[in-house]
Amino acid sequence: MIGDIKYPVFLSEKQKNLLKQISRGTQSSHGHRIRSSILLLLSQGMSHREIIQELRTSHGTINRWKSRWCLHKNELSMYDERLSGKAYRDAMLNFLGDNPRSGCPEKFSSEQICQIINVASEKPEDSGLPLSHWSLQELVDELVRRDIVESISTSQLCVFLKSGRDKAT
Repeated sequence: MIGDIKYPVFLSEKQKNLLKQISRGTQSSHGHRIRSSILLLLSQGMSHREIIQELRTSHGTINRWKSRWCLHKNELSMYDERLSGKAYRDAMLNFLGDNPRSGCPEKFSSEQICQIINVASEKPEDSGLPLSHWSLQELVDELVRRDIVESISTSQLCVFLKSGRDKAT
C-alpha cells in the first residue's frame, strides 16, 4: 500500500528543503530529525510499514505527526508565505517540537525560591528569634509568617536549600 491516500501529506518546495535540512542536521534534536523524516517520507507516498522499518518508529508516532501536519496545514502554508530565514526555521522547529505535557503546575515561583534561600541565609536572631541557627520547621514557620509561602513541607524546603547550595559552590 502506498501511503494513505485519504490524508496525503503535501509539502511545498520550501517545506521540503527545510525538513531535509532538519532531518540531516547534526544540530537538530533527535525528535526534530525523526519528525521531519516522517513528514518527508509520507510526502513521498511511503507506507507506514515502510517508514516504521526505515526509521524504527511506531505506527502511533507516524499517525500523530501526519494528523498534526494535516490539522495545521493552513498555518504552515502561512509560514511559507510570510516567513523566511531564521524566523521560518524557528517557526517550523516550534511546530516540530513537543506539545506541553500535562502535570501539576509549579507550586513555587522562581522569586519565592530566591526568597526562601535568602531567608535561610539570614541569622534567625536578625528576625528576633532566640535561635543560633534555623531548624527546618522554624524556617517553614518564618516563611509562612513573612507571607513568602502559604505552606511548604520540610522535604520541599530541603530540595530548595540543596539546589541553592549547589549553585553557590
